[in-house]
Amino acid sequence: MIPLDYTIEESADGLFVVKVGKDLAGYVSEDAEHPGLWVLEDAGGHLMGRHHDREAGASFLAIWFAAGDQDWS
Repeated sequence: MIPLDYTIEESADGLFVVKVGKDLAGYVSEDAEHPGLWVLEDAGGHLMGRHHDREAGASFLAIWFAAGDQDWS
């Protein structure tokens, strides 16, 4: 498996932007209703889930984004 090159950049008000290369993969933010969890959203702002670890959540978004770019035929 090839390691995925992604970054997490802090934006405004606790929002973290996840990028694969220069492409936006999604966002990670603290869950105001469930302390200790992180909300995961794709680049379109759709809820992808919640995770207890910010880094693992960002990794999930990056992998999901990269999988969408694959030609599975």
